Amino acid sequence: MTTRSTWIKVCGITSTADAEATIRAGVSAIGVVMTKSPREVTIETALSIAEVARGRVEIVGVFRDASAANSAHVRLGFDLIQLHAPDPLDASVPVLRAVPFEGLEAHVSPEGELLIVDSSEGHGLASDWALLREVSGSFVIAGGLTPENVAEAVTTARPFGVDVSTGVEITPGWKDPGKMTRFVDAVRRADATR
Repeated sequence: MTTRSTWIKVCGITSTADAEATIRAGVSAIGVVMTKSPREVTIETALSIAEVARGRVEIVGVFRDASAANSAHVRLGFDLIQLHAPDPLDASVPVLRAVPFEGLEAHVSPEGELLIVDSSEGHGLASDWALLREVSGSFVIAGGLTPENVAEAVTTARPFGVDVSTGVEITPGWKDPGKMTRFVDAVRRADATR
């Protein structure tokens, strides 16, 4: 049996201190929210976070629409763009396309895009992970993940990656280093059984 490491993204990073703690926890990527949200950051804060993270983990810019993503990418140089809209993206950067759990089977993703399946639109509600096991291709799961349930999600759905925000927070926008470490440890333990 070969094991593959699950890609782990912690989203909603709002400070350089949280970026450092997230990187120390052993994640693959951090998400910087550039749209209306309790976790939204300014361009200046995003630049500071990117400076801390660049070359250490992937930096994902999270946007509602492609026009904002295109202009911000020019200034910030994200490694990936996460879009929560169907618009095409002009920037030549990999795209994480957020899609709802309902109707996922009918979704056709453009070549080179990775789907991020989130039934909760950032509200921390979990999906039925067993249903995702039948999805062909690579995808990332989000919504309702915590250090306590992420191992079950990984072994059940067998995703390319997992994305967490509220499940590792003290309050909206402020991450808990202990929860992040436990989350990563739980994913790696699950990886060993795949």
